[in-house]
Order: sequence, then C-alpha cells, then structure tokens
Amino acid sequence: MKISKENKALFCISLAWFLVLSGRYSISNLLPKIVTELDFSWTNAGFALTIMWLVYAAVQFPSGIFSDIKGRKKTIIIAMIIFSFSYLLVGLSTHYLIFIFALILLGFGTGAYPAVGISMITDIFKKNRGKALGIRDSAGSVAYLIPLFAALIASSYNWRIFFFIWAAVCIISVFLFYLKTSESTTLPDKVSIKERVFDGMSIFKEKNIQLIFVINLLAAITWISYMSFFPSLLVVEKGFTEIQAAIALGILGIGGFILKPIIGSLSDRYDKKLIIIFLSTIAAFGTLLIVNIQSMVLIFLISFIPSFATAIFPVISSYIVDKWEEKGRAGKIGFYRSNLILFASPSSAIFGFLADEYNFNIPFIGISIVLFIIPIILITSIIIGKK
Repeated sequence: MKISKENKALFCISLAWFLVLSGRYSISNLLPKIVTELDFSWTNAGFALTIMWLVYAAVQFPSGIFSDIKGRKKTIIIAMIIFSFSYLLVGLSTHYLIFIFALILLGFGTGAYPAVGISMITDIFKKNRGKALGIRDSAGSVAYLIPLFAALIASSYNWRIFFFIWAAVCIISVFLFYLKTSESTTLPDKVSIKERVFDGMSIFKEKNIQLIFVINLLAAITWISYMSFFPSLLVVEKGFTEIQAAIALGILGIGGFILKPIIGSLSDRYDKKLIIIFLSTIAAFGTLLIVNIQSMVLIFLISFIPSFATAIFPVISSYIVDKWEEKGRAGKIGFYRSNLILFASPSSAIFGFLADEYNFNIPFIGISIVLFIIPIILITSIIIGKK
C-alpha cells in the first residue's frame, strides 16, 4: 500500500517529537545516577533543568518566525542536529558545568522544534487536525518506553553509553527527515521581522486565548515537574530501582499513547473545555494516589492515570491553531509557547529545592493541587459565560 506524502510527513514530524522527549525522559530517569556520579544536589539538578526549560522557552518564538520566513523543513533539521549533539555531550559530561552546558544545548535544539512541528502539521492537514496532532503527541508518549532501554544499558554498562547511542539514532533520523519531507508553507517574498513580532504578540488580545493560556500554563507546570522528577520520586521515596522506575514511566507513557488520538478526535467534535475538566480531575486524583501508595505492584497498576494530563495538550493545540491562519502561524505558536514555558520553567528549580528541604512527596502533592485548580477555573468561566 502506497503511503501518502502527508502521512510520511506526519511520521517524520512525530519521529522528531519522539526523539525530543525520549532523550529528555531518559535524562530524568537516569538523574539519580548522574547526580551521584557527578556529585551535585537535587537543588543543582533542578536548577540545571530550569535553565534547560528557560532556553527551550526562549527559542520557540524566534524559531517560529524563522520557519515562517525560511521554511519549516530547514528549521526542524537545524533543531534536530543541535539536539543530537546535545545528547552526545550529556554522555561526555564529567562535571556539573558540562552537564549544564549540555542541557542548555538540549533546550536550544528541542525548543526550536515544537512550534514549527505543530505548524507543519496544521499546514498539511486542513481537516482532522486534532487527530493528526493527537497522533504526533502519541509518538511522544511512545518515548516513555525508551528510559527502560536507557536503564538497562546503564545497569549493564554505564549511563553514558545510552546517550552515545541516542545521539547516533538522532543523526540517522535527520537524514530520514531530509529525504522524506517537503516544505509545507509558501515562503514570503518580503518579510518584516517587526511585523511578525507584533503579529505574534497580538495573540493575547483575545480573552479566550488568555483563559486557555492560564489553563495551559498550569498543565505545563505540573507536567514539567512530573517529567523531571517522577522517576526520582519512585527511586528515592518508594525504593524502586532505575529499571523499575522506567517501567512505571513506560506504563504512564502507554496511557498517553492510547489516550491522545482518542482525545484529539473527540476534541474535533465536542466541547474542549469539558474535555480538559475531565482530564485534569482524573490526573489530579491519580497523582494523589501515587504519593500515598507504597506498593510497587499498585503503583504499576495506577501509573497510567497521570497520563490523562498529557492528553490536555493536543486539545489545547487544536483549539489555538484553529484560531490562526497559515500566515505567521508558527510565529504565533512560538510566541505563545515561549511565554508558556518561560513562566512554567522555574517549577523544576522549586521542585528540586523542596525535595532537598523536605522530600519528593511534598512537591507532588503540589502538582495534584494545581491540577485541581484547572477544572475550578474552567467551570467558573463556563458559569460566567452563561450569565
């Protein structure tokens, strides 16, 4: 059966997102080993992750504008080359400062991708965008399986070996993306950078965008914290090995893999606010359960529940891209995401500090509280809107 060029592009875009997340999740899963070998604190670990998220946020807007001017394909290829090298540098880290520099590069490379990848999908898929975005996010969910591979490599050999392997996989994927995709947008003859900047900044004039941004911000805070320290919670507080923590992370990822296309399709047909209320509430209860349960078997059984929070993101992506036309879309998405992650990024540093001062349970309880705030805000907005 012949595969359409649209589906080839969706596969390549989804593969890039898979590579972004799989390497990042593997860093989180191997963080206890990295912290021990390089001899730094959880506060230092949280600070390094916050710096990565800050850079990740900062480059989203300019990369979006760059892709509107120079093309989606070129931007994504440059991003993939940079994060490929950053994974190699993580493996070469012999000091905390080298590790931070590697994470800065990782933030730069991975940050240059998301807004452009979303824009490329919305350029290509005029209909069923929610479903296409859900498929792309599901590829990200498959990335949760890679930390198990990383943990097995680390336990049999050394944690550095995994990052050398992953850097090679990423470089091969760069060539695949180059060969199998085409430019998805019409490049402008003349461009005003100033106009594009102000065009991006104009998105927050809409009250609906302001509301969805707040919801997205709260979800991003919880998920940045979750993905940075969930394996560490299991290792430090529950007595899991890195392999067992990776299995739990993989179960969580499988939940997202199954949910995201389904939720993405539902978001094309039903009220997006009601869907987000449901997802956030379930994820909040799931987080509380994980904090209060010590049994490894029970934690394995319920690890999929927090994945309901990840299904919020394709719903929001579908909501915002439907409001923006193709011209300047990547710039708008980039400005939106830059602000989103910029405000959410300090959560890693705060999380690491609380873990050092108290334990990992305290910040995870905070995650559940934030997730409960999301439905409260949305229900209030629905009630006010009906008056």
